[in-house]
Amino acid sequence: FGEIAEGLVGHPSWVILASGILAGWLMGLLSWLVIAARETISQIFVVWMIAVVIGLAHLHHSVIGGAEVLAGLFAGQGITAVDYLRFLAWATLGNVLGGVFLVALLKYGHVKQG
Repeated sequence: FGEIAEGLVGHPSWVILASGILAGWLMGLLSWLVIAARETISQIFVVWMIAVVIGLAHLHHSVIGGAEVLAGLFAGQGITAVDYLRFLAWATLGNVLGGVFLVALLKYGHVKQG
């Protein structure tokens, strides 16, 4: 867990924020795509695809990354509580900004189309 956690907290705050925005945007997209998918297998595939993209791109997601950093903290792998809180704050802010931006953009598009 230590290597994973160090890989997440070892970035500057602005990188965690920017990466969190992308992850939040993808999670917002995920919620729209799951609702749009009609079949259960389609919904599972959409969740899997977004999860793979977030994982392969090493994006900072507050829930998944927070659990990994917390595990690194509890394992005593050189992660401090300050590292954990800094990661959680910036990743959560980024996730919220990314998700809100996507939802606002889509709703604006629906209103404009009337």
